[in-house]
Amino acid sequence: MKKFDQYIKDNLSEVRYFEDDVNVSDWIDLSKYRLMTNEEIFKHETPKPTKFHTEWNGTEWIDIRTEEEKLAYKRSQYPKLTRYQFMRGLLEMGFKSLDIEAQILLIEDEFTRELTMIGFKDATNFVRTDPSIDVMRDLLGKTDEEIDEFWELCVTF
Repeated sequence: MKKFDQYIKDNLSEVRYFEDDVNVSDWIDLSKYRLMTNEEIFKHETPKPTKFHTEWNGTEWIDIRTEEEKLAYKRSQYPKLTRYQFMRGLLEMGFKSLDIEAQILLIEDEFTRELTMIGFKDATNFVRTDPSIDVMRDLLGKTDEEIDEFWELCVTF
């Protein structure tokens, strides 16, 4: 198997590969390139698992987001639920639509109450990150993790 030396441009914009037996200075200006270290080669050849893996610790790419940021992103990727999926999921959890409407009517803030009712009764689809989902979560006494499980179940309907 042939061995390659790897050279990197001083501004890190380009990597060039040369077989061992090649006179490198015939091909590139060595005042603008330098031989890469083994660690640089390993970093260069190790693909980032996701776009969020932005930091290199010497052996692997690291996702530096907090757990909260990771959860927020995960929730933003959930698909919209159709009205049928959402209502069926509530029924599977033991909630009837009339019971939920009664809970919504107990919301003290008029704007929040009306907005939540419109969302509940008139929405054709439901988005996991919509603030009205948080209001309904609280009305139903559920946690964010339980709503995530609910969403994952509803997608199967």
